[in-house]
Amino acid sequence: MKTIYKILAVLLISLNAYCQVTQIVPLRTLSYDMPNGAYAKDLDNEFPFWIDTWEGVVNNKKYSFTFIKFAQQLRTYPNGNYRYKDLVVGKLKVTDVLTNQIIYDESSFTNYEDFIVNGNVIIGDEFHFGLYDKENHCYNSADFILVKDPNNPNQILYKDFSYDEYYECSTYQNQEDIPMFLPKVDLVLTRQ
Repeated sequence: MKTIYKILAVLLISLNAYCQVTQIVPLRTLSYDMPNGAYAKDLDNEFPFWIDTWEGVVNNKKYSFTFIKFAQQLRTYPNGNYRYKDLVVGKLKVTDVLTNQIIYDESSFTNYEDFIVNGNVIIGDEFHFGLYDKENHCYNSADFILVKDPNNPNQILYKDFSYDEYYECSTYQNQEDIPMFLPKVDLVLTRQ
C-alpha cells in the first residue's frame, strides 16, 4: 500500500512540475513571443472596465450581458505546449420586453467550460468577442465587437455582428436556421 502512495505522490509531483508558470507576460503579448508555460496576465488592468452587467433593448428584446474574468486559465496545445491566460467570458440573457418572458438564459453558468461567449482581443477601445456554440447548435459561431463610449463610461456600443465558420450538420439546413440569441443589429448597452 505504501508503494502505491509513493507512486501516486511521484506522479502528482511530476504533473505539477509539468504545468507550472515559467514567466508572467503582459496580456497583449503575442503567442509566438511567449515561452512555454508563460502566463499572459492582465497587468495593465484592461479587464475591470468590462467586468459588469450591461443591458440594451432592441426589437422588443432586452439583452443582458454579464462579463466575468477567469484568471490564469490553462491552455494546452497538440504539440505539448501550454500557457496560462486571463480571460473574459460572458453570460447572455434575452427577455421579451412585451411579455417579460425569458427567451434565452445563461445566467446560471459558473464553470469556464460552459461559457459560449468569449473575449478574444482588446484593440484600443474595442473588445472583440466570439460566440462558440455547443453541439446541439452545430458548433455555430459568430463574432461581435464592444466599443467604449469616450463620453460615457457607463455605455458601450455593441456592433458588427457577423456569422463565423459553419460546419454542416444534419439538424439544420443553413447556418441562419440555427437559433442565434445574440443581437444581429448594433445597439447601446448600459452598465447596470
